[in-house]
Amino acid sequence: MDANGSKYEAIAVKGGKIIAMGPEREILNGYNAAQYVDLEKKYVYPGFIDAHVHLVGMAQMKFDVNLIGTTGSAEIISKLQAQTVKRISGWIVGRGWDQNDWSSGDNEQQLFEKLNEMYPDTPVLLIRIDGHAGIINQAGIEKTNFNLKSWNDPKQIVFSNAVFTGVVLDNALAEIQKSLPPLSRSEMTQGLILAQQECISAGLTTVDEAGISVSNYQLIDSLQKSGSFHLRVYAMLQDDEDSWNYIRTHGPDSTSTMLKCRAVKLMVDGALGSRGACLKSPYADLITSKGSMLQTADYYKYRMAEAFVNKWQVCTHAIGDSANKSVMSWYASILMGKNNRRWRIEHAQVVDERDYHFIQDLSLILSVQPTHAVSDGPWAFDRLGANRIKNAYAYKKLYDISGMLALGTDAPVEEISPLRTFIASVFRTDMRNRNKPFGVEEKLDPRVALYGMTVWPSIANFEENEKGTLEIGKMADFTVVSVDLFQATEEQIREAKIEKTVIGGKVFKEGEKK
Repeated sequence: MDANGSKYEAIAVKGGKIIAMGPEREILNGYNAAQYVDLEKKYVYPGFIDAHVHLVGMAQMKFDVNLIGTTGSAEIISKLQAQTVKRISGWIVGRGWDQNDWSSGDNEQQLFEKLNEMYPDTPVLLIRIDGHAGIINQAGIEKTNFNLKSWNDPKQIVFSNAVFTGVVLDNALAEIQKSLPPLSRSEMTQGLILAQQECISAGLTTVDEAGISVSNYQLIDSLQKSGSFHLRVYAMLQDDEDSWNYIRTHGPDSTSTMLKCRAVKLMVDGALGSRGACLKSPYADLITSKGSMLQTADYYKYRMAEAFVNKWQVCTHAIGDSANKSVMSWYASILMGKNNRRWRIEHAQVVDERDYHFIQDLSLILSVQPTHAVSDGPWAFDRLGANRIKNAYAYKKLYDISGMLALGTDAPVEEISPLRTFIASVFRTDMRNRNKPFGVEEKLDPRVALYGMTVWPSIANFEENEKGTLEIGKMADFTVVSVDLFQATEEQIREAKIEKTVIGGKVFKEGEKK
């Protein structure tokens, strides 16, 4: 994946780094080693990087009920009864429901009423698949002492005919989640170990953790130093006072090859699926709403300026076209033209073409998740309408204007699979080809997709001198795939296997079909 398009037959590794590449016989004759790994002519790529993951969210899901793919309130209740996993705190937490997948006539209020009936004394919180909406039962409301009537943004508490539906959005959900006792250290440790195994099994050698607390960042650091956590992590601190205190007192942490923390994650709007994304004009299927910003413009500008002064990278979640324009205009007031700060926009799902000039003017990096285009395709048109949909999930247009895209999954919102990312990028379908291709004119070339999983995330992370390509002196991070992703057909890629995942020259995964 270097600038010359070089291909080699064999690699020599020492001290976790590449020291030679060349013909197989030349490498075997030139070096003696304690370990020889025969890849049987499989295809070796620079270690795949996922540019947007919620590793802590993946860890938490190990203790929650998995509701992904459920088709309505009856199935959700059935899963809760069959798989109820109470956290040590006594809460039942589930994640993954999506009302867009429910049968006609089923709705969140019906689920709320069933939760109250089935769990009158047990607090239950069910988080939507995008993490921007939740359904909490009455016992949960009482446990958290959350006051529905006095919350400062009534739009985030969903009522129907003046009756609470159980649905809370964005900041209101975040406030409720603060009231939940966090996972214990032992629970979080166990969850993180399982989450990293899932990532490595999928072929990932580095993940970008998109919003982590200082305490969980330090926990990962301790696990890596103890030798129990092998996945490389590029961490973005979440937007809370502990993080800002850390930023004020620490320079960007960028010396470790295993864990870097030099970025902060801001959240500007919600998600399109729950109609929290901030749009320039009303939703096509809810003309009374444009969505909303989660904080004031002054707040975001203040935080961005604080990060700039302290030389920290800013990575901002922006979904709607209004949110994206606002973020870029705030960036412009601070960055003042082309620069090497590498500030990022996470998601960039709906971007008005009239605002594209900001991307080049400010040297912005766009971090996008191609699998969202496939998952959201069945209902995105309803939300946005015929004109606006042309600028949604428009990855080809965004690549053409920016020259690079850092690709990721947003796991656990989507499955943690770089092969799924590749298929969604190149074919605009998923691994099982369930959904009709959406926005096929925005397909990416295979080379662009592979750069988006290797070279460009390393640039987005200030790590291009360490990883992203297979070159002498760089880390020996490899992903071994059963097919040639440059040449394989769509069907061949669907059947492809991650054969091995190698981090620092050590094989951490012997493949199975993913």
